[in-house]
Amino acid sequence: MIRLIVKECRQLLPIGCLWMAVLALGYAVQFFIERVDEETFGSWCEVYCDYNSDATVAIISIVFALVTAYSLFPREHDDATIDFLRALPVSRGRLFAAKVLAAWLLLCFITGFSYAIDALLLSTNPESIGGTFYWQVWVTLLWRDCLFALIILSHGVLLSWFRTLGLIIYGLYLVGLMWAESYLGTSGDWSIFSLLSNEYFGSTLIVNSRALMIHTAVALLLFYVAYLLWSRTDSSASGVQRSSRAIRVFNVIFTISGFSVLALLLFDRVERSTSGDQVGSLNVLVTDYYRFVYDSGREDVARYIADHADDDFEQLGAILGVEELPRVRVDLSASNQHAAGLAKWKNILMDLDSFQDDISQRRVLSHESAHVLQSVESDRALAANHAASKFFIEGMAQYVSFVVVPETERRSSNWELASVSWQRQKIRFDDLIDSQGFAERFDAELHYSLGDLWTKAFVDECGVSVLGDFIRATGRKEALRDLPAALFWRDTTQNIECDLDTVNVTWRQQMSALYEQVDQAKYPVFKDIVVTREDATGQIIISAALESFSSAESEAGNASQPDPATSATNTLNNALDYQLPERFVVRVGAIASQLGGGIDPVYRGKVTGSGDALRIEFVVPSHAIQGTRFRYQLGFAPAVDSRNYYERWRRGTVAGSASES
Repeated sequence: MIRLIVKECRQLLPIGCLWMAVLALGYAVQFFIERVDEETFGSWCEVYCDYNSDATVAIISIVFALVTAYSLFPREHDDATIDFLRALPVSRGRLFAAKVLAAWLLLCFITGFSYAIDALLLSTNPESIGGTFYWQVWVTLLWRDCLFALIILSHGVLLSWFRTLGLIIYGLYLVGLMWAESYLGTSGDWSIFSLLSNEYFGSTLIVNSRALMIHTAVALLLFYVAYLLWSRTDSSASGVQRSSRAIRVFNVIFTISGFSVLALLLFDRVERSTSGDQVGSLNVLVTDYYRFVYDSGREDVARYIADHADDDFEQLGAILGVEELPRVRVDLSASNQHAAGLAKWKNILMDLDSFQDDISQRRVLSHESAHVLQSVESDRALAANHAASKFFIEGMAQYVSFVVVPETERRSSNWELASVSWQRQKIRFDDLIDSQGFAERFDAELHYSLGDLWTKAFVDECGVSVLGDFIRATGRKEALRDLPAALFWRDTTQNIECDLDTVNVTWRQQMSALYEQVDQAKYPVFKDIVVTREDATGQIIISAALESFSSAESEAGNASQPDPATSATNTLNNALDYQLPERFVVRVGAIASQLGGGIDPVYRGKVTGSGDALRIEFVVPSHAIQGTRFRYQLGFAPAVDSRNYYERWRRGTVAGSASES
């Protein structure tokens, strides 16, 4: 059996060379149009690993498997070489199995080789955003792709018995499935597209096990049917009368017509799926440092940003002490639910719909441009210490963007909210330099405003030149690599002759001063939290009462030995009690989100009752929570235009009251 498989692998060598050539061409194009050392796991996974499924990706895999399947039996019968094989002292079942296994092994080898190359490329780039390599996701995608190849191979082996007619029928079947995916949302577990759908529990990829089992069982049945058909089919040398020339001409015309119609349908479908919701044509605007691409319908906003871009960039470069500013490509036509902007090396994506004011978009460009300079000036070394420096990466970009493009009210609002979070949730520098641990306990968006405030203390203590000096110091040749977070910060700050402890003292003093200025009545706390599940709908109901922070602090016994000044403040707060926030929200954490910590679902709350019986009620849909245990953050907006303030993450169960983690 093994010798048969080896023989069939040699027979498939030409098709294997073809797929290797296609693979090589794909990587060659990537090398020419992209900087492969910029590639991160997040960008590599952007389409294929994204939540849900993508029909276009499935079509490419299907074509590979079908072409391989069609190279197995039809040519053997047309050239009569199948007669030689049948003359061997081997059963027809073994011959069939050897051919199928050889084809599957070829597809698995090509798939594994491609994944291995990607892994090697990704291992060379410790980029900050999306840089973590998720081995579980990578391995799961690999074995799922191999199983998907086996399933499609079964389709191809059976369809190849029908020759061209089989391909046309299958093509129409795929178009029908894509239509169902587009207009019905899903075509169910029986659709082959459901095999490549992605779900996540945190960052763990969960495959569609039900669909895989269904299609694997169907594949085994199709292989059996194909074996029955092919084992009873004679070769061309058996004396079967050949078709007339007229019939052959008709078949050629029918084939060309069928494939032309199918190609048009597929092209239209792929074009629709890749074009997204973009409306209108794209224009290009070039300045001294930027190349902007934007939708023609946003001409005014794009020109406003472009008119100020070079001056803002030069001011940014002066702050960071950059000797030569790079050229940057900016896509203003992007749409991103995660962020208003995203920078990767010298490329920036911006969503112009994220803010209403044009000046905010101008500041976002400065923020993302700061990320570009961080990468260039540190030669990506700052990103290599992402876990320890995320708060500084985002906070420093926030700091310099507000210096270049002031938005006083927005910044003051962010600082106020950050100071309340810092004081009440006891956030310290050791928390900031552990980005993963920080996100598990606090609101991850605080990296921006807390990082902004820490950067301010950094500049106040060591001078504005310290920002650029610190970035470049992370990339110095003699810098020690893979240091623990605390040692990384001490080593780098000592190199630029700045004392980290002094900066942290200044930061804490400034945070305390900010907190003293906050109207504490605007920031009540949640108490008496109860979590239940409705039997009829399966929805999760989270109910909580409110009280002033000073009351909660007194009940907890935090003021057993109060400072006179603090006691006076608390007395005043008790008299004022608290103000009812503008809106209440609950955020459910990382249940079924996109890879790398996508957007956690947020749901609005409503006020029920009145007076002492006033409570806030949140309704969480059943699909947002798997099982009985989950994480959530209660929060609110203290003012109309402010960001949401979130308390610490809590862990809850549907069996009873929630408990704070």
